[in-house]
Amino acid sequence: MNPPCVLFVGRSTLDVLYRLPRLPDENTKDYAEHFQAAPGGPALNAALTHALLGGKSMLVSAVGRGPWAAEVRAELDRRQIALLDLAAGTAYETPLTTVLIADDHSSRTIINPPLSTVQLPRWTGSWEQRVPADCGSVPPIVLTDGFHLAETLPLLASCKSSGAALCLDGGSWKPGTAILAPLLSIAICSEGFEVPGLDRAPESLFAWFASQGVPCIAITRGSKSILGWERGRRFEIEIASIDAIDTLGAGDVLHGAFCHFFALKPDFETALRSASEIATLSCRNFGIQATVGNGLKLD
Repeated sequence: MNPPCVLFVGRSTLDVLYRLPRLPDENTKDYAEHFQAAPGGPALNAALTHALLGGKSMLVSAVGRGPWAAEVRAELDRRQIALLDLAAGTAYETPLTTVLIADDHSSRTIINPPLSTVQLPRWTGSWEQRVPADCGSVPPIVLTDGFHLAETLPLLASCKSSGAALCLDGGSWKPGTAILAPLLSIAICSEGFEVPGLDRAPESLFAWFASQGVPCIAITRGSKSILGWERGRRFEIEIASIDAIDTLGAGDVLHGAFCHFFALKPDFETALRSASEIATLSCRNFGIQATVGNGLKLD
């Protein structure tokens, strides 16, 4: 059987991670306990997870050029992840993101560079018109992390009209989310996701997405249980207690693993339960390049 193909749409970065006993005080110098530089971004990490689980990943993202782009492209090539670069032919540069991971609270502090002012071209044409023939038909599921929505909404709408399930990685509300929402089949959001004008209560979030016609909704809450809603039916997924080393990227791993299992069998709760186990295991190591399940090594 051919491995399932999944399309991932959104952000790519190069992440520089520093692990420290605690966040440093202002106006001080310190040495990290561990350092790592690796490609990142929600969509890229999810695509990487799916590929390492044996799936076929395609990434639609802005990579462009600059000093960090080559490392991102090299990792995608190494993992055999096809890239459709939204920034091709522009002056856009891959962002460098600094991440401070503090042992005392297993917390993360992320510092992003200024937003790029480079205008990216809007996606035109259908999936069949833009994607190489050897990539096959429209994937059974397409994930968007909400980045580059202005450029990729036509692509997402085309995939939906061709039968793909659209899944939102809802880390936070982004411009265009309100337009995207009625197209969604699945929304998996962090507890920090906030719809403008509404509180963050789970019931409010479930009600808002349901009002947009989204049939499958989940809220992740870190080490607390995942709350699920499927066509009015509520369920809860308990998270195993572990000694977490690094929670950075756990949500990205969950989304990538969910897409992998959903592409194999389109059962929302079952895929979410399997993905939550892998995401939990990923917190036992430093960085996204860590064990994600079943002895699988991301190195």
